Amino acid sequence: MLQLLLTIIALLWAASSVLASDEQDCFQGSEPQQRIKGCTEIIQRDPDDAIAYHNRAFAYGLAGDVDSAIDDYSKVIALAPSNASAYSNRGRAYASKGDYVHAVADETKAHELLSKALAQPSVTTPPSPPKVAKKTAVAAKPPPVVPPKAKAAAPPPEPSNNGGQEPSGGGLWSWLFGGAQAGKDAKP
Repeated sequence: MLQLLLTIIALLWAASSVLASDEQDCFQGSEPQQRIKGCTEIIQRDPDDAIAYHNRAFAYGLAGDVDSAIDDYSKVIALAPSNASAYSNRGRAYASKGDYVHAVADETKAHELLSKALAQPSVTTPPSPPKVAKKTAVAAKPPPVVPPKAKAAAPPPEPSNNGGQEPSGGGLWSWLFGGAQAGKDAKP
């Protein structure tokens, strides 16, 4: 029983490393043929994997096999018709062959898809909260204005040496520092 369990674990580990290897080759391979091989393995397991077709098409383009690249980009478009990148890349492949009619058509379609995607609101923004009717508040009466209490007469201001800008016993400095004495101590 233990041997069977260990065998199953070993098989699963080997299979997962093969799958990881194919994905790494397809998406990060340094050589076009390595990428083509890795993507082909993924496509054999999942014939509807548009990303693997897209990466394989790119690798075919790097390898100089423009016709295979066009075929794979066409498959991407069949699987994901709103993939602007596939149209744009297929358009470049057509242009490299001198087929400017198809190249312009694909580039035009790519621009249309991009414009449409940019015009749609972002999916990541949270929906706005529902509108709730606000109750109208009854206008409150303002508090009554109470005149300030009369203060004792202040002594006349002393002459200052501040160039006539502000008397030393009042104004801004007295307000900031709490009175005429503070105003004298804190000159600008």
